[in-house]
Amino acid sequence: MKIAIYIVVGIVAALLVIGIRIAASAFWNERADYVRTPPQPISGQPERTGIANLAEISLVDPQGHRLAGWYAPSRNRAAVLLVHGTQADRSSLLFETAFLAREGFGVLGIDLPGQGASEGTTRWGVPERLAIRAAVDWLSSRYDVDPQRIGGFGASMGAYVLIQAAVLDQRLRAVSLAASPDDVVEQNWLASSRWGWLSQVPNYLALRAYGQSLDMAPKDVIGRIAPRAVFVLGGERDDVVPPFMARQLYQGAGEPKRLWIVPGAHHVDYEQAAPKEYRTRVTEFFKDTLLN
Repeated sequence: MKIAIYIVVGIVAALLVIGIRIAASAFWNERADYVRTPPQPISGQPERTGIANLAEISLVDPQGHRLAGWYAPSRNRAAVLLVHGTQADRSSLLFETAFLAREGFGVLGIDLPGQGASEGTTRWGVPERLAIRAAVDWLSSRYDVDPQRIGGFGASMGAYVLIQAAVLDQRLRAVSLAASPDDVVEQNWLASSRWGWLSQVPNYLALRAYGQSLDMAPKDVIGRIAPRAVFVLGGERDDVVPPFMARQLYQGAGEPKRLWIVPGAHHVDYEQAAPKEYRTRVTEFFKDTLLN
C-alpha cells in the first residue's frame, strides 16, 4: 500500500515539476519580446551591406530618447520607413533595405525604442508609435524627400505598430504590412497554445507584466488608414501569425488595398520562399502609391 502511495506521490511531483517548467518557459519566451535585442554588428557597419551611400543616422523621439538607424538617400523623391519586429533590430530588414534602395527609394531603418542601439523601453504600442512619428518627421525634413511621398514597411509586431502609427499620422501615404497580428492578445494565445492554459496563461501574464499596449488593435482600426493604400502580406505556413489574420486585416482595410499570402512561406521568411516575386510585389506597390 505504501509503495503505491509513493508511486502516486512521485508521479504527481513529476507532473508538477513539468508543469512549472512549461509555465516558466512560456513566461520567459514572451518576456524576450520586451527586453533589448543587442544591435547586430552589421547595423553599425553599413558600408559592409553593399548598399550605396547607406549611412548611420540618429534622431530623437518626442520622449527625448535617441533612436539609432541607417539611411540610404532617395533618388526618386520618395522614401520608405522600415519597422522591424520582435527580438530584432534594423538589420533584420536588410533584404528590403537593399532592394528598395536599388530602385531609388530613400530607405530609413530604425531600431525601435529599447531595441538594438536605441534608447527607451519596448512596449509595442505608444513608444513605438512615437518613434515612427519622429522618423516621419526626420524624413519630411530631408532635402531629397518629398513629404507627400513617404511610405512604411513593417514586419510582424513592427507592422502591428505601423498600422497604429499610420492611423494617427496622415503623412504615411502607403503601408506594406508583413505578418502583422490582427490582435496581440489573440495572436499570443494562439501562438502559445501547445500546452493549453498551462502555457497560454503565463504567456499572457508576461505580456501584461511588461506593459504591452492593448489599445488600437489593428483589426479594429486598419480601416481608418483609407483612402491611403495598404498592402497586407502573410505566410501560407505561418504558425506564429496565421494567414487568417492577414485575410482579416485585408477585409477590414479600406480601398485601395492588396493582399498576398506567400505560398510556402513561414513567419516573415518571404525572401526565402519567393525572393523575386516578393521583391517585385513590394517594389511595385511603393512605385504605384508613392511615385504616381
